[in-house]
Amino acid sequence: MRKLIPTDGVFFVGNGRVAMGGEGADILQLFAPCYSIPGVVTLKMTDDTVIAQNYRVGGSAGYITQLTDKRTQTPLGEITDYTHPTLPVFIRKFHLARPVTFVVESSFSMADTSSVYGDGAIARLFEIPDGTVVFSKSKTDKETFCQLLISPHCIWEEGKITFPEGESRLFFVGGDYGAQGRESFSNCMKLSLAALSFDLEAVFEDFNAHWSEIFGKIRVDREELTPVPHPDELIEAVAIALITQTSAEGGTIAGAFYHLAYGRDMYGVFRGFMALGLYDYARRMVDYLVGIYRDKGYMPNASGMGMPCSHRHENDDVEQTGYYLLELLEYTEATGDVDFLRDKMSYARFLLEAQEAQLAGGMIPFNGDETYIAGGIFPRGGIDHGSMEATALYIGSSLKLLDMAEAYELLDESYIKVHRAPAMAAKAAFIENFTDGDRVYINQPARVALAELPAYRHGVCHHCMWMTNLIRTPEGGYLCANCYGKYPASIDHSRYSTDCALWMSVFTGCSLLPEKTIRAALEGTVARLRADSFGETNLHNTVGYELGVVLYALTRYVPSVDLPAYRDILDALLDDRVKGLVWTEYYKNGQPSTASCPYRPWESGINLVCILAYCKALIS
Repeated sequence: MRKLIPTDGVFFVGNGRVAMGGEGADILQLFAPCYSIPGVVTLKMTDDTVIAQNYRVGGSAGYITQLTDKRTQTPLGEITDYTHPTLPVFIRKFHLARPVTFVVESSFSMADTSSVYGDGAIARLFEIPDGTVVFSKSKTDKETFCQLLISPHCIWEEGKITFPEGESRLFFVGGDYGAQGRESFSNCMKLSLAALSFDLEAVFEDFNAHWSEIFGKIRVDREELTPVPHPDELIEAVAIALITQTSAEGGTIAGAFYHLAYGRDMYGVFRGFMALGLYDYARRMVDYLVGIYRDKGYMPNASGMGMPCSHRHENDDVEQTGYYLLELLEYTEATGDVDFLRDKMSYARFLLEAQEAQLAGGMIPFNGDETYIAGGIFPRGGIDHGSMEATALYIGSSLKLLDMAEAYELLDESYIKVHRAPAMAAKAAFIENFTDGDRVYINQPARVALAELPAYRHGVCHHCMWMTNLIRTPEGGYLCANCYGKYPASIDHSRYSTDCALWMSVFTGCSLLPEKTIRAALEGTVARLRADSFGETNLHNTVGYELGVVLYALTRYVPSVDLPAYRDILDALLDDRVKGLVWTEYYKNGQPSTASCPYRPWESGINLVCILAYCKALIS
């Protein structure tokens, strides 16, 4: 009998080709056959007298939802959610003591295809046209079909499905594009027919065996995690969050509701895979990113999986490019596979040179989708300031590449010399650019006067906040055509301090500040967190990995004998998880922010790495 682990909030079931985001008994999203298809359909339970408690099946990535009558506390049955191990087929099984009804909603056209299957199923076929918006201006490029199949004794009428007492089931099937990229309809129909004849118990056993094999590949010393209650549950939960949100192509969605692979976010996932010993997933991620570069000749802010769409922001040649380069180099270092790096040197050179081209005064700017800007922590009017974090990433990733290229004779000596010079100059200017005494700033407004800013760019309007094409104003900010001439958009000239940016640079191994400065900043950060009860009285958003990277920095700058004094930070970080699961995007007043994307792979990968590092240092 497998252990059932209680969970709250959003959970996610997926195999890289089909995915379901759920909460309670509700299905918030279903999408297939690739991860950059928009959410196709939702099912939300109508009966508010039913309590739905989710449980993850221990040793598996399947979920069971137990239903209870709120008034009588009488059990009403259970729902089991899982996927086929490899095919784009999601399965939901019902075992009910009384009927339960769900409202079905979709923004796509539905065709009643029940007659195709005779008495085999009630079926609705969904058509997702090519050109459907995935996010902002990112769109699908192929017509796609998906199908919902439910047991014949269920009732589907007036936009509602009623699942009866006893056993019933639901399938969601995606039709892949085939070799010619045009067989989605026929493949969906054929796979639907095959799914109806599945032995569901056998598929469930195959599903569990598939996940047991994955968990068997994880290489984490459980004895090092003795400070963590239920360490196996933590490891499994994070591994599931990373893997289920990683597509068959290798890219990872940024969360249950963002169906693109974002460069920054995937670095946290990459580090999580490496810490778990799942090198094959990490390698596939790097291969996916290299494939995008080879197809496009540049790196978008976010890219499609299973389709070539992409998403642009301001200054996409910075920050994420540093993360991409670190992934490539860290994988090579960990595995010793120099040929892997050698094969990708044109990609590595692009990542170095793209960052270098943005230098002004030894600094590179913020990316428009950067964590602090996107979260409203740092003003968009400062986007072209020097960014402490992005500049540290440029210096750290570039010098690491050049050192490895020199050691393994991967680049000409002349190339190494030419490109080492600006990185070293930026390193020499770093402390002056981003510190003032013992205070560390995440930005340097002086870069604006040194940089050649574009007259036109694609990004977020500084007034209406719409993502579109922008015009630079006389004041120096950027507005869309509708707002230009009607509103001011000035450059913000203030300086800001956000501790988390400093600790993130430590996490990436790119910190360039004196140890004395870092220790002083650490003391200040810890004092602030404790005074603020770890965010419980904080009225503003904090990022979901802040406590993690603080913990990581402590392992690097505090003697191991003193680390037990910081167990409260570990405990607070573990408490930040949504019950039994992982971490969310932002926190407010010590709780997950309502404006936050839940069940996030990036924060969860980072926090796992940080917890492992702290626990290892604690017992050493």
